[in-house]
Amino acid sequence: MAVEQGRRIMTLRGPFSLLGFTVCTAFLGIQALAPAQAQPDFPSALLRPLPPSDDPGAAAVSPFLPGQAPAVSDRILAERMRQMVGRRMARDTGPQAEVALALARHMLERGNIRLDRRQALLVVDRAPAVQRLFLVIASPDGSWRSIGAVHVSTGKPGRKEHFKTPVGIFTNGPAILGYRAQGTLNEHGIRGIGTKGMRVWDFGWQTTEDWRTQGAVTSVRLEMHATDPTFLESRLGRPDSEACIRVPDGFNRFLDQYGVIDGALTPLVPSDRAIAALLPKNATPYPDAGDTVVVVDSSEPDATPSDPVLAENIQRRFAEWLAAQAAPAPGGATAPVVPSQHVPTVPVNANAANASAPVHPVLATPSL
Repeated sequence: MAVEQGRRIMTLRGPFSLLGFTVCTAFLGIQALAPAQAQPDFPSALLRPLPPSDDPGAAAVSPFLPGQAPAVSDRILAERMRQMVGRRMARDTGPQAEVALALARHMLERGNIRLDRRQALLVVDRAPAVQRLFLVIASPDGSWRSIGAVHVSTGKPGRKEHFKTPVGIFTNGPAILGYRAQGTLNEHGIRGIGTKGMRVWDFGWQTTEDWRTQGAVTSVRLEMHATDPTFLESRLGRPDSEACIRVPDGFNRFLDQYGVIDGALTPLVPSDRAIAALLPKNATPYPDAGDTVVVVDSSEPDATPSDPVLAENIQRRFAEWLAAQAAPAPGGATAPVVPSQHVPTVPVNANAANASAPVHPVLATPSL
């Protein structure tokens, strides 16, 4: 085997009706810096601090001194995670961790996905009372071991353009490359996807429940990214986003520097200029890097997984509708937009378990 700020989101109620716009918003909070961590028993040269996120050269600096970059073991990886994440670390043992990992394993088995090698993968539990991401080292023999966890924020339904983070298995591969935050402020003074240079992992269009209509699904752009370190990071650990997975700034840097889920990208750096431009120039890849994020919900273990094919179809149909609205009407006039209350909702075959679920597409820039 081998998952923005200030952009506008357009929502279509039913496949042919326009509701309007919303702006990715943000809320208050304050980040506290982590206390100094105890030094591990490997060379201190391995623990040089990374440059601040607004440093233009941040992506090109390695934490290892020249000629002193050994293979990154599980122990070093775990130590670096603790050092870089600090107080945003979460408990990675106990019943909640066991349930989350069991659900992730079951999801892989149900999808007939088998590990062909030892590798790292991320497991996110979107349950409102959990809101954690576990870094797991998984082996083909079935042994899974969490080496750390962080507090995250997933989607908070009930507000305009806010939906649950999709459940499912999401791959970080060359078909959809992510990007890096510009660090600019939106109209609310918020850096929605973090400071300049923060990595954004893009998992494409996905489906999730539409809380506005019972039995409906909607299409959202699923991403994983940092958030504003001054006003939003302290809110991690509770549902808060539009549908994305928000992670701590330090964890974003950690995943990026060690290529933890870049297993399908790192080997392509010599031959692919786009990938080479995206990944840190002096990254220190973890040798057992993977490419997978599994999102589960321990409070709703039977939640329907995302259907990316359906999500793409929703977006295609909406694009066709927009094109039709822009086409000249007979006589040269522009075709009027029909008020949404006059446009019917069209049932579609959303999934086998709910064959008549209406689909309310969301044409969106990546959700925050």
